[in-house]
Amino acid sequence: MRGPQCTAHRKSGAQCRATAIKGGTVCVVHGGAAPQVIRKAAERLKEARDLALARLTERLGVDTSVGVESKILLDACVKLTELTETLEGRVSNRTEVITPDAVEAEIRRLEAQFAASE
Repeated sequence: MRGPQCTAHRKSGAQCRATAIKGGTVCVVHGGAAPQVIRKAAERLKEARDLALARLTERLGVDTSVGVESKILLDACVKLTELTETLEGRVSNRTEVITPDAVEAEIRRLEAQFAASE
């Protein structure tokens, strides 16, 4: 899947067909390599991550006042998503075989890590 298209235009007036940098609106050729563009793209990605984590903790009903680290929540979500996709067979390029027992063990490990952070 390609990212968003560069919003810059060529001399001919046609829109650039290259992919914009991650978090940005232009490709590397049209200014995506400039330090200020990279910095702004990083800010956008951080804002998106923070918003996603806020929505996730809200939906999970996690009490953020107890000091739950957002990185632990993010790691847990990524790992559980990978495990779920593997179990459902949606990811064909993974060679490891994950059993339901392995999923349960990973959930217990993440719960322990979550409890330790409180």
